[in-house]
Amino acid sequence: MLDTVAKKSDDQLSWQGPTDRDTLSQLYERHYERIFRFCVHRLFSRETAEDVTSEVFLNVARKIRSFKGSSEQEFCNWLYGIATNLTNACLRKTIRRNNLLAAAVEAERLGREKNDPDNPGISWSVLYQAISQLKPRYQTIITLRFFEKLTYEQIAVIMNIKPVTVRVTLTRALGRLRKILQPVREGDV
Repeated sequence: MLDTVAKKSDDQLSWQGPTDRDTLSQLYERHYERIFRFCVHRLFSRETAEDVTSEVFLNVARKIRSFKGSSEQEFCNWLYGIATNLTNACLRKTIRRNNLLAAAVEAERLGREKNDPDNPGISWSVLYQAISQLKPRYQTIITLRFFEKLTYEQIAVIMNIKPVTVRVTLTRALGRLRKILQPVREGDV
């Protein structure tokens, strides 16, 4: 049975997922890394991202019969939609969010001790901290576009908005991010 699953095309896998346990396992294997990476970029914590990614795939297992798509891309968009909703829910929990930011600040402090003084760039933890100050919608679009490298059209489907709205929102998000990072770039931090 696994041999026939492995030979299925991407499109065959996604629409047959609701009725075939092995196919669902194949979809998990194919998409786990990208969903995990998306969660890490949104949550700034590997452990929290692992928890949320597990929750994403538990939701998929529970809701796969309601999936109406017929292609791998539609399945992927559906996955990102579930991941977006769960990461946003996680971020709304202020205690967890504060712990994540404290961990980012601590990582930055430790990173400064190890950093090369001849290479002053903006560190990942500073960038993540700046991104975390944006609206969840801005965070999602920035993460999907720059970390997941999705097209405007793919992001539009995931977020249920028009591609032009994605472009406009991304422009606004990047403008806001520039303002947040301005003191860092000028060396005021």
